[in-house]
Amino acid sequence: MKRLFLLLAALCITSYASAGVVPEFKFGLKAGLDYQANDFSSALNEFNIRSNTGWCVGAMADLNWGKWGVHPEVVYSRNSFAVSGTDGRLKTNQVEVPLLLNYKVLGLLSLQIGPRFCVMDDAEGVSNQVEWHIKTPTVGYAIGVEATVWKLALSARYNGAFNRTEVLGFTTGKNKQSNLQLSVGYYF
Repeated sequence: MKRLFLLLAALCITSYASAGVVPEFKFGLKAGLDYQANDFSSALNEFNIRSNTGWCVGAMADLNWGKWGVHPEVVYSRNSFAVSGTDGRLKTNQVEVPLLLNYKVLGLLSLQIGPRFCVMDDAEGVSNQVEWHIKTPTVGYAIGVEATVWKLALSARYNGAFNRTEVLGFTTGKNKQSNLQLSVGYYF
């Protein structure tokens, strides 16, 4: 799937570049809410990592050739989860790098889809005096929509993971994270 997204982006870029069309470039900053859900499973089903709302902030760019374009971002998100069945919390700090193919449906509205590369640092917590650690997921997918009015951008995006990641701590298990990001951005 990652190869398909990269192939589509490469075809879009080369077709417009060979036609001699100069791309439109925009750079901006964004911030918003990050609602993260966890699908945790282990041999011991004694606890659950609850979903929670955190925040996100990042930088974004648009490189457009008419209706088609590429929309890369670097987004930092922070979240904290209660672990039911224990008295602890799990805190995550993520750096996500989505590379999205952008298609303008209407003048103001764009659909976005593509791969998302994720780097987690400080994904840990303590419950019942036991430390938890989540190993880094590497590749996922993102699909969303962005409305741009003047220099303001409102976006909604769903980020998912292709595979489950290993959780070490009280018991070894697997976790599959997904998140919904709602953000407001400003292009310079």
